[in-house]
Amino acid sequence: MRNKCLFIVPFLLWALSVRAQSKYMSVTVNEDSTLTFRYCGPGKRVSVQSDLLYADENPDCYTDRTRRIKMKREWDGCFYATTRPVSPETYTYCFRVNGKRKPDMLNNDTAWQKMHKWNVVNVGGSAQADLYRQPDKKGRLIRTAWYSTNEKLRRRVNIYLPAGYESGEAYPVLYLIHGINGYEGSWSERGRAIHIMENLVAMGKCEPMIIVMPDVNYGVHEDRPSHHTLWNNVFNYPRLCHDHDIELALLELIQMVDTMYCASGKRYIAGLSDGARIAANTSNLMPGYFAAVGMFSPVVHKKQLPQDSVAVYVYTGKKDMFHANAKRFYRRLEKIQTTHAYIESTGGHTWRNWRIYLSDFLRRINH
Repeated sequence: MRNKCLFIVPFLLWALSVRAQSKYMSVTVNEDSTLTFRYCGPGKRVSVQSDLLYADENPDCYTDRTRRIKMKREWDGCFYATTRPVSPETYTYCFRVNGKRKPDMLNNDTAWQKMHKWNVVNVGGSAQADLYRQPDKKGRLIRTAWYSTNEKLRRRVNIYLPAGYESGEAYPVLYLIHGINGYEGSWSERGRAIHIMENLVAMGKCEPMIIVMPDVNYGVHEDRPSHHTLWNNVFNYPRLCHDHDIELALLELIQMVDTMYCASGKRYIAGLSDGARIAANTSNLMPGYFAAVGMFSPVVHKKQLPQDSVAVYVYTGKKDMFHANAKRFYRRLEKIQTTHAYIESTGGHTWRNWRIYLSDFLRRINH
């Protein structure tokens, strides 16, 4: 009996150790590009919901849609699921426990989208996807706010200061504008803007920059998360287009950044979807201020044509719902003979494309 106990005790200790390790490994990227998800907690029916793209699927059809994968309880009491090989990319996921969504509390890499919090996992294996990995050098992200005199309210803004900022050197500034379904954290979370810039800097393909990511939602309230304002933006879209309150607020933000931070004379602005319209309007309100404007999947009209010699880069996917709009705007740019570039990609109106567009934009403005 004593010998049996001597055998059972180490086995139980080993089993408890394995289970404890599993709790801290909610998602694992395997060598064959499959993902293994683990959920250790109460529940009878558990699945994982994610915007995965399998390696054997057509990337042109990728639309940020999600799929659910059923998880099975194993001998250690935890639930497991292993996917088929997936394409190199940054993905979001959450668990579904007894039909209710549940974020992975053991993964601190998160992103807000459509009023829900998602966890993020990066699958490397391509030159593009490797730009989304955690950079070796990390700067500092400041979450702050500025006051809009015209709107009589405070707006949130995330400002990224690159590694080495404390040296006192002046840095170029990049303003990144989110879309109608975003908020001030969208570009750093789902867009991986900081990861992209820092990794390009390490490769010698981009100079370090200050990145300013403001909240440009309609009717902002400090006591309400701005990632909950999608329908408010949609219902007030005519006012967003005609009143220019947000663009005027951005002028005050730009003045604050120039005053409080070590900003050099190089300044750029870019936006996705409706954020491209806001970026173009802001540039037109400040002739000669920005060296380049990036328009990613833009919702723009002839009113947004540049009023000065600023370089304009238009990006669109062939499957994008606003592809025709972007193409018309490009033809108008050709007629006025301004410095411009038109970059057409596969795919649609997705973060998968916007991350690629930002990577390319940073390379182009640093040449």
